[in-house]
Amino acid sequence: MKVNGNGLVEIYGEKTKERGFFCMKLLAFLNTEAEPGTEAYAELWEQRFDEAKLGACAYRNKCPIYARTAKKGIQQNLFAQL
Repeated sequence: MKVNGNGLVEIYGEKTKERGFFCMKLLAFLNTEAEPGTEAYAELWEQRFDEAKLGACAYRNKCPIYARTAKKGIQQNLFAQL
């Protein structure tokens, strides 16, 4: 029998529905755009990370990771072989 968490207690090994997102390059670009620890930085952090999570990063034109990913290509049709 598998034990399920109830929301109050976290069970080790239980799959969570939340999937985090973090990018060190995005953080580096944010640090050059606004002063860390300010209200403007907090607002910019939320805005920029939300954009990046949706695939529309504001720094994609100057990001080496994004450029490397774009060269690999993206599979547009998952069922092309059918």
